[in-house]
Amino acid sequence: MGRGHEQNGLRWVADVYPLSFTLTLSEGLSPHELLRSLGAEEQHVVPLTRSAALELLIRDAEDHISDLDFLDWEDETAIARLTGGGFLPAPPDTIVRAGAVAGWAYALQEFHCRTGAHLAALSRRGRAWAIHRNAKGFSRIDYASKASW
Repeated sequence: MGRGHEQNGLRWVADVYPLSFTLTLSEGLSPHELLRSLGAEEQHVVPLTRSAALELLIRDAEDHISDLDFLDWEDETAIARLTGGGFLPAPPDTIVRAGAVAGWAYALQEFHCRTGAHLAALSRRGRAWAIHRNAKGFSRIDYASKASW
């Protein structure tokens, strides 16, 4: 994220994900630790931009990888990394993107809400939140803290 995102915390999330998202915050974890705590296996942790993640999520299984605008289909290393990560050839069911701001690791999921079940584990070093909003107007906020253990 650019410098403007650092200055504005996470207010940009609702603008970038206007229809549906789940934002998970965890105090005291790195973005990588957060992904691993959510169940991501090491080979599935692959750097992606938001536009690349969206392209992968909305593509059809029969679409050829050369149709992906973000990918140079002659880049065998990138194709191998995405294939090994489970993003190709079939589209993934979900993609969780991670980052950090002001001492908090965050994870973003577009369309799905699968992080709430992990809040207790994510709060072992501090507080953890999961904020979910869907396209039908439903919102939910879940919270856990190490003090509640």
